[in-house]
Amino acid sequence: MKKALILLLLLLAAGCGGNQKEKIVAFGDSNTQGANWSLHHYATSEKWVNLLGNSLRGEYNIINAGIAGETTEDARYRFEKNVLDNKPNYLFIMFGTNDAAIFTGNVPRVSKERFKENLLYFVESSKDRGIQPVLMTCLPLIEGTNHSLFYYSIYDPKAFEQVGGARAWHNSYNEIVRETAKETNVPLIDNWKAFVKEAGGDTDKKLIESGLIDPSGNHMTPKGARLVYHEINDHGYIQEH
Repeated sequence: MKKALILLLLLLAAGCGGNQKEKIVAFGDSNTQGANWSLHHYATSEKWVNLLGNSLRGEYNIINAGIAGETTEDARYRFEKNVLDNKPNYLFIMFGTNDAAIFTGNVPRVSKERFKENLLYFVESSKDRGIQPVLMTCLPLIEGTNHSLFYYSIYDPKAFEQVGGARAWHNSYNEIVRETAKETNVPLIDNWKAFVKEAGGDTDKKLIESGLIDPSGNHMTPKGARLVYHEINDHGYIQEH
């Protein structure tokens, strides 16, 4: 009877925590979800979240909590359920592309002040739960003034005239991400700078020729996703067991 009880306790220990993997949550919009993958028939294994998971050889459970079209304001409503309740060890946060979008009235979907408030909420709430947040900047846009595709085929270029164009405007939201990372002392993956460096410049021509960004002008290709993965992996932000 005593031996049977000891065996039962050992089995329970193995099933209730002994072999549980640590977790990573990737929290963002379409560039985290990989929402354009099916449209262009890209291999799902080439999403940056999946590349990261494969490189860790199954040591972590990786949860892709990206939802296309979302701003930080949208994401705030699901932060507790999609992030905190999952109790991850690491949290990658990449928003801004939709926050900075201007549709009408020269008003962005989320103001810069509110964008920073939301980022601080994500970072501070994570830290309070013992989660390591990592902030990420968004991609450089291909505006596409002289092209039938790319960003200005969807958004009115006149809305961005007073703010230096869509690419500069979006990077001003990235500046808030950079500032927040510095102020809160959390790691930063600067995708914007990595893409511009790889492309050899931040012009439409250079970005188009790089093959890092798809015809929407604001979504990464598998080549771009691999660059994001390398930015994470090469900096060693995640500790392997």
